[in-house]
Amino acid sequence: MFCIAAFIIFAVLGIFSASYRSLAKKAWKCVLRKMTFRPCDINFQEEAKAKLLGKFIVTKPRLARFLDRWIGVLASVFVILSVWSLLVVLNSGLNLFVYDTCNPNNPESCSLGGGGCGINSGKPGFWVSVKEGQVLMWAKDGVLTLGETITMIPNRFKEWNPNEFISESNTYFKPYDSSKSVALEIIDPSCKFCAKLFGNIKETSFADRYNLTYLVYPIPDNKQSNGYRFPHSKMVASYLEAVKRYPLPSSVTPADWQILERMFSGKDIDNVDYQIKFNTIYTAKEAEDMILLWLKDIGYSDEDRVKIRQTINSDEVQTSLASQKEIVENRIKTIKIPTIMFDGRRYDRAVGPEKLIK
Repeated sequence: MFCIAAFIIFAVLGIFSASYRSLAKKAWKCVLRKMTFRPCDINFQEEAKAKLLGKFIVTKPRLARFLDRWIGVLASVFVILSVWSLLVVLNSGLNLFVYDTCNPNNPESCSLGGGGCGINSGKPGFWVSVKEGQVLMWAKDGVLTLGETITMIPNRFKEWNPNEFISESNTYFKPYDSSKSVALEIIDPSCKFCAKLFGNIKETSFADRYNLTYLVYPIPDNKQSNGYRFPHSKMVASYLEAVKRYPLPSSVTPADWQILERMFSGKDIDNVDYQIKFNTIYTAKEAEDMILLWLKDIGYSDEDRVKIRQTINSDEVQTSLASQKEIVENRIKTIKIPTIMFDGRRYDRAVGPEKLIK
């Protein structure tokens, strides 16, 4: 282990000073000898130790004696940590390539990934696992996650066709035009990054060039009392599905899209985003009352709103939501949203305007 550690150290130092390069070459020869089960040159070990410890012998003799005694153990620890660090970097790079996040178990923790709300958030990290005595479970999850990542590599090169994931009940932001390609979003009405993507879509007039539709996916979270990450996203999703059963003939923009537009870009009289109020302020009753008020503004009569409210818990609506959930989790297999597909590409993040401009 000593010669491996010495090679790593002297190779790095050799980048900045030529005096260490000869030692790096000798260390590499020592590594090759170890790999072929031949003894390393003892003179090199003494030379390397003298180079590393020479400055401490005069200034800090006790530290020098300690390092001289335990340098073999310290070298082993250094090599193990170096190999582990390299594996973590490679694994993170692979995850970033496949998922657009370096940590698929907690997508939002990766600063290099694009903006998105994680679906698999909440799995404990290494130090939390150590504290809870679940190191083996942490290691097992890491291996399983790596295996899943490897199996997902082909999806990175796959040509994604949105038409494979939509049904006749899907609505479009603008009237459907058979001469245009379909673009598909996966959204949670309460996710701030879905709101950001919606803003970018409007800014670039993306919906004028594509038949834009969506799958609604309230992000599950077993740690929350309602079973979902955001307090009212399931209810909003149910209303989105319910109003599809009662289309307004006089409206160019479908009612569900008008609800989404208010959720993603609307503000109240105090200039506070509705999405923020739904996520942090409104009770369940207040959130539902606001949706019903929107429906009135959109053009629904009191009688229609009663019917829609009675429909949100119907088997038809809940079956549709369950079907979309199955598509997202088992066919598309995204780990963070928004996800958007168009022109054969798939993006698991809030795509910037530069990608949406054709």
